[in-house]
Amino acid sequence: MWIKAKGLRLKTSIFRSAKLSDHPVLVVVLHGDLLGVWSIPKSTYHYAFARQAAMKMDNLIVAAILRPGYRDSTGQQSEGDRGEATGDNYTSEVVDAIAQAMDQLKKTFHPAHTVLAGHSGGAAIIGDILGRWPGAADAALMVSCPCDLAAWRHHMQQVQNGNAIWSVPVHSLSPLDLADKVSPSVRVRLVVGGNDPLAPPAMSQGYADRLRNRGDDVSVTVLPGLEHEILLEPATLGALTALVKGLETQVQR
Repeated sequence: MWIKAKGLRLKTSIFRSAKLSDHPVLVVVLHGDLLGVWSIPKSTYHYAFARQAAMKMDNLIVAAILRPGYRDSTGQQSEGDRGEATGDNYTSEVVDAIAQAMDQLKKTFHPAHTVLAGHSGGAAIIGDILGRWPGAADAALMVSCPCDLAAWRHHMQQVQNGNAIWSVPVHSLSPLDLADKVSPSVRVRLVVGGNDPLAPPAMSQGYADRLRNRGDDVSVTVLPGLEHEILLEPATLGALTALVKGLETQVQR
């Protein structure tokens, strides 16, 4: 499915549960910054996550969006500028394009609830959507999140032995800066590897603390011994399952 949003054609791969109602739960999945840099199996990892979610749960429409400028293993590419994978493409233009694509997905599938799920840079964009478009989603799963953009870019510069590319100014939005605008009604779950060298647990904890201080429904799950690439871990899919079931239970009450 190709969606036109903010003047960009964005590829969106749709996965459906075997059992669907007229008003399913819509899950929108975003990949991280380094899509396509790894081997071919890695380059479609958010498709794999979306497929697993649709297979495991009933009543889901799972839409895996290929972020602006990115190319998948089929050679198809969303329009736009992917940037340098330095946190430089979490801009208002990109965030608004994803939000607009979500709106079109809602009009197509008429969901009872909308859930956002993203890994790494995709999680950061989700945080930006929650702050910039407070009514866009009912819940969010943020995995391996660089939620404090300035702190993360400084951390990555240290990890890469002072690489000057991390000092180049960017126009990206930081989830932490937008945390006070997140709707208190949104359920936010963060999952992070205990040994994540790229987006350490403290970044997820700091964002959660900011939301928690406002009374938001938020929790952090730290997976002991695991690092950054945890989207396909069973515990991550389990966190999404619990999030969806929680929304369904709320409706039943």
